[in-house]
Amino acid sequence: MSNDQKKVVAGMLAAVAFSATFFAVVFRLTAIDLTPPGGIEISWRLEYALKCDVFAALCLLAGVAMIANRRFFIADAIEGGPSPSIEVDRRYLQNTLEQLVLAIVAHLALVTIVAPESIRAVAVLVMLFVIGRVTFWIGYHRSGSARAFGFATTFYPTVAVYAYVVSRIVS
Repeated sequence: MSNDQKKVVAGMLAAVAFSATFFAVVFRLTAIDLTPPGGIEISWRLEYALKCDVFAALCLLAGVAMIANRRFFIADAIEGGPSPSIEVDRRYLQNTLEQLVLAIVAHLALVTIVAPESIRAVAVLVMLFVIGRVTFWIGYHRSGSARAFGFATTFYPTVAVYAYVVSRIVS
């Protein structure tokens, strides 16, 4: 393995450990009853997930805003010309869009099958999503391999939710 590949593996392993620990700790610390008066209906569950996912979508909004800002202030880029900084931001934006679509579907599915006291898992997952996107963006501006922690912090929790949801659907 090359040195960069080793850095990617280390970043991904660190992200898995961080994500699992963060989820477990924050989920336990937020053990509050979110059940509205009269019980919890599917519409309330979906509304809750969508409200949480607004914060995940802010990562996409930030990427669009950053590219617009950079294009305005970089003379060659205002016409759409090449800029290494903008190219990294465009890649961040594309990956964030992909990750966001997957996360929203996962979160909406998750809230339909978990017990009412576990609905808050979506808020914790969104916190991980935002942490992942911020560290991905910062890391990517440093080097390609430095984005691994942020990518994995965003991606692996979503994969875990898909695995959980699919296992519940088929069982």
